[in-house]
Amino acid sequence: MKPATARIVALRPAAAGPAVSQDELFASFYKRLYAGVPDAEKVFTSTQVRQRRLAWTPQSHYADGFPGMRDRIDAWERHALAMGRESVGAVLEGVDRDAVGTYVFVSCTGYAGPTPEMLLAEEFGLRRDLRRTFVGHMGCYAAFNGLKVALDALAARPEELAMVTCAEVCSVHLRPEVTKEQVVVNGLFGDAAATILLASAQEHRDGPVVMATHTETHGATAGAMTWRVMDDAFRMTLSPYVPLYLSEAIVPFVTRLLEPHGLRIGDIAHWGIHPGGPKIIDFVGDRLRLPETMLEPSRRILSSWGNCSSPTVLLILDHIMREVRPAQGEYGVLLAFGPGLTLESALIRF
Repeated sequence: MKPATARIVALRPAAAGPAVSQDELFASFYKRLYAGVPDAEKVFTSTQVRQRRLAWTPQSHYADGFPGMRDRIDAWERHALAMGRESVGAVLEGVDRDAVGTYVFVSCTGYAGPTPEMLLAEEFGLRRDLRRTFVGHMGCYAAFNGLKVALDALAARPEELAMVTCAEVCSVHLRPEVTKEQVVVNGLFGDAAATILLASAQEHRDGPVVMATHTETHGATAGAMTWRVMDDAFRMTLSPYVPLYLSEAIVPFVTRLLEPHGLRIGDIAHWGIHPGGPKIIDFVGDRLRLPETMLEPSRRILSSWGNCSSPTVLLILDHIMREVRPAQGEYGVLLAFGPGLTLESALIRF
């Protein structure tokens, strides 16, 4: 078995605001917007989202029209910083800030310079020689890209700490587009952030271990999921075939993550499957032959937060750590998917 690479020192989520029920969102805004879409309410509720946290509730920010890109990006920056500030402050509590040598900020819902990690680094008094990286526009799997930058940094400088923040403000990109596809998109996505602090496993002895990551991209399905900057807002497209594509690829993909560590799918006690939608959880769970109890963390986050893009897998990990409370030595696998189609994963030992 390969040696462990890094330990999770702290993990904290942050919400964009109070929870809003899915029924309230549909009744107060989407029912009118999607009046011309057949079975719009059924499609909207089939996402299995029960509530979400939104920086921009549609009844407050879209009732009188659709703001331009400038207002949307201004809101993204303001709310990404606010959520980042909350989660960063929580993970740095009691930590020697001079020990943080790398900071990665992940977001695909906006752009601004100076980038958020620079502003937060200054606000929290982090080192002047801090290595900073902004990861943008990689979508729901982007937390893994942030983690991999942090893992590489710790491999090179094991005496330091590395921090990753994922913050998404999906609600600022609601479009005046009346299609079934957009009903699904606007029934799924919420806003959230999460920050994770990592240390070298050789230097620290407490906390879950990130043992490995594994990624694969299937370019033949590149058109199945897209996220593009348009004149009025960002625009997502989402093929109904995505769950099928993922279910066909998932078993060999996970096998390639586990085999170098002498593990099989049956050895994994905890699963964090990115809930791109309920069918993705269903199809992936079925192909991996997972009992419903192992899918519960993903369903719980989908129901109570929605799909929050990049922070979602960290919300699931936080739920597993705080609520499920894995026994010491148990293994977990985190999975996320996005444009490409790209599959990302991480192996955790609790």
